[in-house]
Amino acid sequence: MMTSQLFSARLAAPAALAAALAFAGCAKQDSGAASAGQPQALPVTAVAVRAGSLTSTFSLTGTIVPARQANLASVESGTIRAVNVQIGDRVSAGQLLVQIDDSTLQAELAQDQGSLAQARARLRQTTASDQGTALTTNSGLRSAQVAFDAATADSRRNEQLFKQGYISQQAVDKSRSDYAAAQAAYQAAQVAAANASMSGPNTSAAQADVASMAAAVRADEAAVQTVETQIAQAAVTAPFDSIVTERNVDPGSLASPGTQLVQVSEMDPVYLNVGIPDSDLQYVSVGSQARMTVDAVPGRLFTGKVNNLNAAAGQGTLTYLARIAIPNADLALKAGMVGNVTFVSGRTSGALIVPRGAIVSTDNGNFVYTVENGKARLRSVSLGLQTQTESQIRGAGIKEGTVVITQRPDALQGGSPVKVVASN
Repeated sequence: MMTSQLFSARLAAPAALAAALAFAGCAKQDSGAASAGQPQALPVTAVAVRAGSLTSTFSLTGTIVPARQANLASVESGTIRAVNVQIGDRVSAGQLLVQIDDSTLQAELAQDQGSLAQARARLRQTTASDQGTALTTNSGLRSAQVAFDAATADSRRNEQLFKQGYISQQAVDKSRSDYAAAQAAYQAAQVAAANASMSGPNTSAAQADVASMAAAVRADEAAVQTVETQIAQAAVTAPFDSIVTERNVDPGSLASPGTQLVQVSEMDPVYLNVGIPDSDLQYVSVGSQARMTVDAVPGRLFTGKVNNLNAAAGQGTLTYLARIAIPNADLALKAGMVGNVTFVSGRTSGALIVPRGAIVSTDNGNFVYTVENGKARLRSVSLGLQTQTESQIRGAGIKEGTVVITQRPDALQGGSPVKVVASN
């Protein structure tokens, strides 16, 4: 339903004086006319045109909702050990609200932590042992390489000496045998070093042992982390500063995944959800200021601004949802209250303003009756900004202080003698 708000202004002294003089002239002329046998003046109510500012508004109703709301449900199964809040309590982000019994989880955590400690110890032991083995085999490899290099050099030298006739065939054969033995020992040392190696591109037995132990450590760490997460989930905390608006469980109740525990709502600020008709959408945008009254909070005027405005109309309607943020530090506004919000649709200043009752609307246009020399005169006007009670007018012969008739008898016509009996 559309309503309007009037920003009133007092009549200036000259306008009031002009109106008074006009009224007095009307009364004097009416008396003279009656004495001369002319038609009796018709009683009318009139007012002087005023100049001032006018603001038109429209009002809508909406529902107050929390800025944020969360229904906190159980993730773990267990007995409710404690519920630390009641409906209406203020809570802070991170505050413990409901505690589910986690004694079984704590025992499981201790067991998993023990397994993790053992796995880490085995990894350290295996790493140290394999590193020692690797050092020993690397040392043997270096010795075998030195012996092989020496046998290779002796064999080559003896081959040359034999060709020159300096040594016997028996000496050559012995150097060849020594070379073959040194080569075999060197190859065996290479295989042993590769098996004991803790690094390198190829996976060794030592690397496989360490990798296996490391995998066991990671598995035990994951088990500990899983149980720690379950223990944390057994402690239900407030996700943000809020008010407890529902309390659905008591200590001793059995909770299972999905059990609704408590509801918390952020109530400062609150939102007023209101549907904006498409005919008024031109006057509302994000950032638009609004004023609100609530029947349940009499005597209070609340102000806010549009935070969100839907770009699509509600299904089956021609209204667009607007969310108006309204400060609520004292929590006077409650979720579910109905608010009456007022938006400005137009403003003007320096306008000529008359009561809407002064307007005569016909098929030929809009008119007002003015009082001039004790008679009614019909003047054509155009209308500007309008409120529920007043209207801006423009027209020839209309100025500030012009007296216009606001209440008139049906017999009134242009040129009828009139007598101003009241002013409103």
